[in-house]
Amino acid sequence: MAQKINHIPKRLDSLVRERYASAIAEGALLFSDSVVSSQREQGADFEVRYVPALAKRPSSKPSEKQARGDFVNPFLPFDPRLHVARIGSTHQLLLNKYCVAPNHLLITTSEFKQQGEPLTASDFAAVLDTVSNLSQAHIVFYNSGEESGASQPHKHLQMLPMPDGMSSPPSVSIWLRSTCKAGQVCSSSDLPFANFGCRLESAAVLSPTGLYTAYSAALQRLVAAYGDSVSYNMVLTPLALVLFPRLRGSWQGVSINSLGMAGLILCKSTKEMDLVKGSGVLGILSQVGFPPESASQAIHSSKN
Repeated sequence: MAQKINHIPKRLDSLVRERYASAIAEGALLFSDSVVSSQREQGADFEVRYVPALAKRPSSKPSEKQARGDFVNPFLPFDPRLHVARIGSTHQLLLNKYCVAPNHLLITTSEFKQQGEPLTASDFAAVLDTVSNLSQAHIVFYNSGEESGASQPHKHLQMLPMPDGMSSPPSVSIWLRSTCKAGQVCSSSDLPFANFGCRLESAAVLSPTGLYTAYSAALQRLVAAYGDSVSYNMVLTPLALVLFPRLRGSWQGVSINSLGMAGLILCKSTKEMDLVKGSGVLGILSQVGFPPESASQAIHSSKN
């Protein structure tokens, strides 16, 4: 039976753990221990992770999946063995079948909506309903567009527990060094690829309307610089919401999604892992994102 998220602290933690354990036992999701390597660049600890389960995940883009006559939407209907809870009448909380870490969650729309559509206040309400019932900080992310690393056409956000010892993912940690004030959209020149973000240190921002307003303002700057058809990644943490416009979806066969742009790169083989480590994370991200100058120009022109 579908369960509705309540507001009892930590109740969702035990529910997620129970569902995850049963899904593993029933073979409903694929997970194997990851090999994680830390790489320090620009004063931040980037993470390169070998995730064997990724080799079994279909690699085609959303439009390619929809174009196939045999495409089956995995979220409508969803596999009941992966279902965690119903979030009101608009969203579902599921376990990710191809989880990159234990308790990797998806927030999907209950009705079909296209992945890549702008996020709404309702989407952010579902996010806040979820994270407010989890005891651990999470990274929330959204892959938008063909070059964002998205693989499913049904609209969904993803959530991962923040890695141990990490208060913010490395790219966001570097972004937070900027002097951006709460409520402003800023671009960090410390990152070698375009970015548009907002600090979330004000309690007023941490509401569905506040997050939607911050996201919309950042998206407006991004669209002004690159057009409304550009792919982008959104990364949301307790301290910041940052958008990264995307020039391409992969680097030398290594798919880069929102986690990758956040500085947590996922590899499906040890060969990919060695290639990434040898090339440097920030250098790779600068090749799949846009040059930072155009982001700075967009921020500057919006103030004039």
